[in-house]
Amino acid sequence: MPAFPTLSQNPSIEGWDEGIAFDPAIKSRTEGGYKQTRPRFTRMPDGWNIAYKALPQADKNTLRTFEKTVKVGSEMFTWTNPINSVTYNVRFVKPISYKLHLTSIYWNVEFELEEV
Repeated sequence: MPAFPTLSQNPSIEGWDEGIAFDPAIKSRTEGGYKQTRPRFTRMPDGWNIAYKALPQADKNTLRTFEKTVKVGSEMFTWTNPINSVTYNVRFVKPISYKLHLTSIYWNVEFELEEV
């Protein structure tokens, strides 16, 4: 299984967001207006929104190659959370977003990961 590449900097704390990947509840209303709920799954995977600010072109190229290697969300890979150093099996939720940062040599990069 591939591992998330090592980049020249850590993610931005400003763009960091983590929590439960999705709400597992099935909800339905009764004729009396009551709401019935139950969990769809017994497992609740974690999710992360990660942002890098002013990432050098070389790191952007590394991420782009890795994204193509795992075919965006098709394959899982190992990722080590830089906050608590725990390693997770994850996949991308959607394609990585690359936006220029002031000049053409630095990039703001954002992506979502979901625990597998």
